[in-house]
Amino acid sequence: MRIYACMLILFLLLSCNKEPLKNTVSLIDGISDTRYYNSEIFTPGNLRLYGHWQFLYIYADVGIAGGPGKINPNYDFLEIKKYGIYGKVKVNQLFETGKIKIVAQDNAQLEIMLIPDGKDSLTNRSWYYITYANDSIIMTDASVGCGVLFNAFRKSN
Repeated sequence: MRIYACMLILFLLLSCNKEPLKNTVSLIDGISDTRYYNSEIFTPGNLRLYGHWQFLYIYADVGIAGGPGKINPNYDFLEIKKYGIYGKVKVNQLFETGKIKIVAQDNAQLEIMLIPDGKDSLTNRSWYYITYANDSIIMTDASVGCGVLFNAFRKSN
């Protein structure tokens, strides 16, 4: 009996997965791919922007006196899917969706605008320069004239 109990405990310990389960279902899957555009808006090199991105931190060094440095994120994940659809997720709830508009796209630069649904489209737009780094992206705020403001994300699936 003791051997069976030890084997059962050993089996349970070995079957535990140390990696967290990855969410393969996107909260924005219910939005039609062709809601805003009928075809692909990104060049092949920028297709890697699609996916589920974990928000890591905001770095703010803006203004005359500088900013506070690293700031906690105001949402948990950024989901981006074809064709130019994004969603922001906080505590497993989708709280913003919208359209990605390409401002500039060539071999050297990708600049996008996030335009949320159902909000004043003039004051709620966000402009970002996108920089890829391995499994991460940096979204630098393109509207800041003095200093640096960027959001850092890591690919989560």
